Amino acid sequence: MISNQKIRIIKHVISPLALICSTAVWGADVQRGVGVKERTNRDYSPVGIRAGSFMIHPFFENQNEYKDNIYSQQNNTRDDFIFHLQPGVNARSNWNRHALEANVSTDVQLYASHNTEDKENYTFDLNGRLDVLQDSFATAKFYHAHQYEDRGSPDSPSSALEPVQYDTTGGAIGYEHKINRIRLNVLNDTQHLDYENSISRNSTFINNDDRDRQKNTSTGRIGYEIMPGYEAFVRGSYNFIDYDQKFDDYGLQRSSDGYEAVVGIALDLTGKLVGDAYIGYATQKYDDAQLQTISDITGGFGLKWMPTGLTTISARIDRTINETTQGLSSGFFSTASTVSIDHELLRNVLLNASAGYIYNDYKGGQERQEDTYYVGVSAKYLLNRNFFLTSGYNFRTRSTVNVSNADYDINSVYFSLGAQL
Repeated sequence: MISNQKIRIIKHVISPLALICSTAVWGADVQRGVGVKERTNRDYSPVGIRAGSFMIHPFFENQNEYKDNIYSQQNNTRDDFIFHLQPGVNARSNWNRHALEANVSTDVQLYASHNTEDKENYTFDLNGRLDVLQDSFATAKFYHAHQYEDRGSPDSPSSALEPVQYDTTGGAIGYEHKINRIRLNVLNDTQHLDYENSISRNSTFINNDDRDRQKNTSTGRIGYEIMPGYEAFVRGSYNFIDYDQKFDDYGLQRSSDGYEAVVGIALDLTGKLVGDAYIGYATQKYDDAQLQTISDITGGFGLKWMPTGLTTISARIDRTINETTQGLSSGFFSTASTVSIDHELLRNVLLNASAGYIYNDYKGGQERQEDTYYVGVSAKYLLNRNFFLTSGYNFRTRSTVNVSNADYDINSVYFSLGAQL
């Protein structure tokens, strides 16, 4: 028979072990508010290359994809195999104060049977943080990207022989300061979109220069910490959009200006549950009297929940005003929602499932409306610190009101091999 003293000794030993086992996450470095996907795993993280006070992480991924509707069409669909070559590099400082980071990523897409769809995407961004005081810092960012419009984009000319190319160049500068329980943020972001002209399938010229534009957005935010983990905030922003050409091909002046004002709350409950919710009002007024002003309720909600150390559930919904260049449509309200589940099956096996819904409501013109649904599943197998395998499946479907032959279904499967240092 075991004595009471021995029982107390056993409980004293087992209780801490049980606590450790219940919170252990396969050797991962658990950080407050950081989910499975972003978390660093000590055994499978790349070491990187040290260059003075910077750590450099090159990476490369070769993805092989099959897509059954490469033109995003309702009828006469075409399928193809797509080979993705995706090299890139991340360089980050490890200073005690201040920070500097640069990222370069590319995605060269080679189609097996439809070489007019080949693409050479690349992005570059440079980010910096200047620590002024203990609770004050300034941020700056510069970015540039060369990309291609999706074939299913309503603004992209469907008759174009090749996907429309465009460049996005911009920068942002901001400042944050905290005084006791009050947090102040200001940010100014400006970007320029430059679309390349196209040739149609019957060799006629397609002008896209009338879509080139610059957008500037200035945002201010005031937050008040009600209690630890709860912050109420008020945020306001003003934007103006200037098109390079005063009149587009329809003879319309699409330049505009607008604002958004919201109130909300951000929460952080022990790092296990973080999120925010806000509601407000947004409006966008256009220079041309033929384009109606867009005004309505706006809002959003975001949540990241870590029920266990091995699972992260994320959800997000936002309602925003977006640009369009379709006929007499001035713009559209987009309500986008998504939910994602990440699970660490083993310390080197990561699973993901995601789903989303997007509702686009165009104002003016044909009063176009779009409902888009998508789902996806994927698995990532970390072979070691330097190599990994990824495989997945995605499905996307769109149904459109007031426009014919604009619906589509797209299935795609992929498998990739990646390397990282």
